[in-house]
Amino acid sequence: MKKETCRKIGLYVAAAAGVVMMYFVAVYVVMFLPSFGRARPNEPEASLVKHFGGEENLARNKADTAWFLESVPARLEMTSFDGLNLVAFFLPAQDAKGAVLLMHGYHSGPLREYATLARFYHDLGYHVCMPYQRAHGESEGRFVTFGVKERYDCRDWIFRLNEMFEGALPIFVEGISMGCATVVMTSGFDDLPLNVRGFIADCGFTEPKDICYYEMVTLRHIPAWLSKMMLATGGMYTRLFAGFALDEYSTLTALRENRRPMLFIHGTEDRRVPIEMTLANYEACSEPKELYLAEGAIHAISYMQQEATYDKRVRDFLQRYGAQ
Repeated sequence: MKKETCRKIGLYVAAAAGVVMMYFVAVYVVMFLPSFGRARPNEPEASLVKHFGGEENLARNKADTAWFLESVPARLEMTSFDGLNLVAFFLPAQDAKGAVLLMHGYHSGPLREYATLARFYHDLGYHVCMPYQRAHGESEGRFVTFGVKERYDCRDWIFRLNEMFEGALPIFVEGISMGCATVVMTSGFDDLPLNVRGFIADCGFTEPKDICYYEMVTLRHIPAWLSKMMLATGGMYTRLFAGFALDEYSTLTALRENRRPMLFIHGTEDRRVPIEMTLANYEACSEPKELYLAEGAIHAISYMQQEATYDKRVRDFLQRYGAQ
């Protein structure tokens, strides 16, 4: 009898251990690897149409991408603070009035995100610098860190531009989605060059942990209790493999330190990043600050869906704070 009881207990313990092991493996495979691996190199056409909100916007992105590449942008390279080789496109403008640094979003890239805006800024007379964020495209890196480490890269790109033009030109920095979080986190550094005149923050989140939880509960429909448990486990993986914590740094922390002008933008129909996160960022930011809610725009393409108003708000912002 005792042997039979011991055997059953052993089976129960083994089954429990197996369930626990399966849980940790599942979180690693389902949550960690897709989030921190590189994006697929060839995105399906249907996915692109959905992202751009229709075939017309996608066609425009393709046309502006062709224009940008035909303009023969320079290739800039830089070593990150932790030894990665980072790459950026750089398109100079004649008699430039300034430079803009454009940081793309999660599993995206400079041209997918910024081809049309690059043309807009270049036509206004600005040098355009568009880096591949770490673990994206031509830049090295195994893990995306949701702006936490990327903010150091963004700061270094700012200094790179400042050195190229010997501090003589105004610099503006814009980010979309995760790139927005990168840019807003960068605004918290107190050692940025004085000629950084302002930041444009388009549809960004507040903290990596917040956006992961939102996506799990709202978009993947995972129960809140399970999402919290998986995030705790995922946080262990980020510390172990990627070297950062999901709650290590937030845009709200940076904005309490920022003293430069901010233009916050968010589409009212954004379902990828809740508009409440931009509103929270706006409230946390000290003056001077502006808020533009693009009526009816979906995630990351307010500049296409509300082009006239978007252009005007950005032009006004550049003119207000870019004068030398």
